[in-house]
Amino acid sequence: MVEKLAEECKGWLYVNPESDPHFMPEKIKSKGSKVEVCPFKPSKDLSPEVVEKLVTLVDEMPRPLMIQCTSANRAAVALLLWMAKERGYTQGPAELLVKDLSLDTVRPEALEWLTSRLPEVRTGRIITAKSPEVRQLFDEETSTLTYLVTCPETSEAVLIDPVLEQKDRDLQVLKELNLKLKYVINTHCHADHITSGGLIRKDMPEVKTIISEASGAKADMHIKHGDTISFGKLQLEVRATPGHTDGCVTFILKTKTASFAFTGDTLLIRGCGRTDFQQGNPRLLYQNVYEQIFTLPGETFICPGHDYKGRGVSSVEEERRFNPRLTKSVDEFAELMDNLGLAYPKKIDVAVPGNMMCGVQDDP
Repeated sequence: MVEKLAEECKGWLYVNPESDPHFMPEKIKSKGSKVEVCPFKPSKDLSPEVVEKLVTLVDEMPRPLMIQCTSANRAAVALLLWMAKERGYTQGPAELLVKDLSLDTVRPEALEWLTSRLPEVRTGRIITAKSPEVRQLFDEETSTLTYLVTCPETSEAVLIDPVLEQKDRDLQVLKELNLKLKYVINTHCHADHITSGGLIRKDMPEVKTIISEASGAKADMHIKHGDTISFGKLQLEVRATPGHTDGCVTFILKTKTASFAFTGDTLLIRGCGRTDFQQGNPRLLYQNVYEQIFTLPGETFICPGHDYKGRGVSSVEEERRFNPRLTKSVDEFAELMDNLGLAYPKKIDVAVPGNMMCGVQDDP
């Protein structure tokens, strides 16, 4: 069995001690597979150097890669450690992936150790080291995820879906990073918080606000499907994705090393935006997710507008496979969305009028 598997694998990483009887390096090497050994045991006294070596080996070894241990516990944790670094996982997404992939070999204590090494969703974190252009910020009251996207060559930046109460925080981050804010952009007219775009514009007249033409909201610039928003040497591609609201759009960013989809409320981590008010239409949302988001490459980062369970990012491939709502048929999805029975957002009566005015009410 080992020799047969070795014929298919160009790399083979063993994570138990080399003396383990289940390790058969000569048989593996005889088939031309590159072999490395990195013993590790998930425990609080494990040195960071061992973890770094393990992640580096998973990253650099040739594919297809076999990661082997005796019970598939350590091997699975090794893979998850690499995925966490590669995909910007916080604690929540790692736990979710163990559940969705039915990795029942991962022992509870090993999963607890893994998540203890991962960050929580927090303000200002770079989502993935391989693409430092995108930082994530978080508003705890509304569970809103805001994104600061920066062109490293010119220091021009945009804010996507900022929250009024976090205006000073966001501007402080910009100041600390010595960035020049060009645009404040909203994915749609929010019902649960007021954008800070209007007040930022008052303080910084050179900053322009942007929202979709279909939203009907005021802004300095209106966009539609197929447009691009340029800042520095980067661009956001605009894709219309109505269904949560008529004006919902998804922004696609492609850097030299990664791709991101800023989906607002259209697509959330293992969920989606509600469709029972503000021109909601479940069939339209379903169609647009499949046509405009699920057609993106699987490794594309999903950067949602909210998460209520401490999760920061997902990927197109994960949502295509595991989203419990959007893996249903369109009829099943529509029935589900029509019967959620959710209470209206607490701030809807002030948020929607405020956001229609770009966050600044007209003076009496």
